[in-house]
Amino acid sequence: MPVSAASTLMIQRAVSKRGSKADAALLEELAERCDGKVQSGVLEARHEGVEFRLRVLPKQQGWVVEVPCRFAGRFRVTRLGTLDRWMAGFVPAWRFHSRDTRFDTDFQVQTRDLELTSALLTKRLGRTVVRRLFERGPHIVQLDGDHVAATLARKAVGDGSTAAVLLNLVEELAPLARAVTAFAKRHEVRAAPKVDPVVVAAWTALGVLGVSGLGMLIAGSTVFTLVRPETVLPLCALVGLPLVGPIVFALALAVQGRTSPYGLVRGLALVTLLVVPLFVSGALLLFNGVFDTAPAEQHLVTVVGKNVRKDKDDLKYYAGLASWWTEDDVRWVRVPRSTFERLEPHQSRMHVTTHAGWLGYEWIEAYSVER
Repeated sequence: MPVSAASTLMIQRAVSKRGSKADAALLEELAERCDGKVQSGVLEARHEGVEFRLRVLPKQQGWVVEVPCRFAGRFRVTRLGTLDRWMAGFVPAWRFHSRDTRFDTDFQVQTRDLELTSALLTKRLGRTVVRRLFERGPHIVQLDGDHVAATLARKAVGDGSTAAVLLNLVEELAPLARAVTAFAKRHEVRAAPKVDPVVVAAWTALGVLGVSGLGMLIAGSTVFTLVRPETVLPLCALVGLPLVGPIVFALALAVQGRTSPYGLVRGLALVTLLVVPLFVSGALLLFNGVFDTAPAEQHLVTVVGKNVRKDKDDLKYYAGLASWWTEDDVRWVRVPRSTFERLEPHQSRMHVTTHAGWLGYEWIEAYSVER
């Protein structure tokens, strides 16, 4: 069916936001060859008796070819790069296994419908169809309920005819669409829940860990103010960082086979790296004061400086105290405004009450201005 000048202009305008003029010409060519139509930059057509849709990816990244099917499940297959292969070999439990060594080495399968995907891709026919699809150039093949799709990067086309490559993809997607539709008819297929309880549990555990750690850190720093807070950092690192690896590994085992396992594990690992040291710092700070049975020690120290800091609309007043543990060191403590106004640097003195700390980190119990 010939495409009119007005239709060509509409195609160019629709595609201009997502691709180039070449993409508009490509859609025009395919619309003529396949008796199709273009709406909002999406071609809907039929090739060799197979209905398909063609979308142009933004920023001229490539194209997505979709073929309809009847299926409730979802999975995504991606060709593995060198780094991903190394990660898969390092922690094999992160991955879905088809029991085909070559397939599992070359491809990553992401799914929430684990049993459903296993039933499809543990069969030789299913793996063969996927392999043939990837031989046509796409880097992602996915099933999303009502269609199967292949994502083709622009650089993968090479010097050949883009239209021919895309139509070949349609021909290769058709067997996969028929296979999953037939499978759905033979089996009672139910879609996996949109909210995966295992993934929610993993994020909830990290959330509880982070909130409790932050609470302990705030409570500990408020009630048991350390004389030298910087000295506790090595212990926090020594205790916290070795825990990150086992926790990430346990979370990776828990979410294996879920949707986007690599991205999910990376996200969990990053949050764990932030949350665990926070929790350990709060716990150490709190335990150092709560379980401290050492007697109180009194120090009479000289005020060596005063400082006012603005925090949003609030002013905070600090007094600099001469060190009683080493020379040429100053410990700044927050004081009320009334106390601040009474202090005279190098003249005023303050009584400071401290404890040695359960873990050996001295903390301040109270302080007052010498009368």
